[in-house]
Amino acid sequence: MDGKRVAMLALSMSAAAIPVMGYALSIPLRICYEKVTFKNLPSYLRGLKILHIADLHGRSPHKMNFNIWPAINQLNVDMAVLTGDVVLDKANQIYPHLEGLKALCKKVPVFYVDGNHENECYNEMADLLSGIGVTVLYNRQGDFAVGSVESGASKVVSVTGFRDYEYLSRNKFKGVSPLLDNMSAKGGFHVVLTHQPQIFDWLCKTNASSINSNFSALVLAGHTHGGQIRLPFFPTLYAPGQGVLPKYGDGWYEESDGQLKLFISRGVGATHFWLRTFNPSEVAVIELQKD
Repeated sequence: MDGKRVAMLALSMSAAAIPVMGYALSIPLRICYEKVTFKNLPSYLRGLKILHIADLHGRSPHKMNFNIWPAINQLNVDMAVLTGDVVLDKANQIYPHLEGLKALCKKVPVFYVDGNHENECYNEMADLLSGIGVTVLYNRQGDFAVGSVESGASKVVSVTGFRDYEYLSRNKFKGVSPLLDNMSAKGGFHVVLTHQPQIFDWLCKTNASSINSNFSALVLAGHTHGGQIRLPFFPTLYAPGQGVLPKYGDGWYEESDGQLKLFISRGVGATHFWLRTFNPSEVAVIELQKD
């Protein structure tokens, strides 16, 4: 075989190996440990740890690559949040995960907001999750005690949850302004849950027009999967609802004055197109610190 053919064969084998390698590297669950600082964080919230689970896309057990719950339920956290797309398209796809979620609810308070894949079954999801102890936040805001259930130690945190962006858009964003106005008027620190990250733009506009300089928020979102199909060393290439090279891909974003900070998880699962490359499934443990 001449040199040219050898080179072409090697190139072809390399091209075939890259996606296989990318897929292999994306199978293990990655737990990301993040720290974020806020100037006006109440001292009693310093060190608070939030477990962020996004885009589980639960489905039948034979289509699940791994069981995430043994690893998750060993984590030392004060609260957990599910930022939408817990299922792929039917509420009963949560069943394989119910025992893991029940165990998590016995340890810490768990909060949930819906995603676009739950637009057709959001009431069923609310019933199922609230039935095992999850707090469902559909355009809802409140002060909640968080912390280890076993120790009984608790801290009060303002948590706000928004309906999925597609639902809000179809309903002309009804219910959004009152929640934003309440956070602004109340001031202080808030944890905000949303599935699609575009709600961050609304929060930035609210903060810019607010006369309350003490208003700050940690916004937690998913939806983008970090692009799901990635190339090494490249940012998110595509996100549904935002298109190519999206404004919000994955990781950290913040408003210019640092009052609002957004973290977008790459998520655990995948949609009907199940492949993830160079993009490990991830959950995040986010620790709050005072600047």
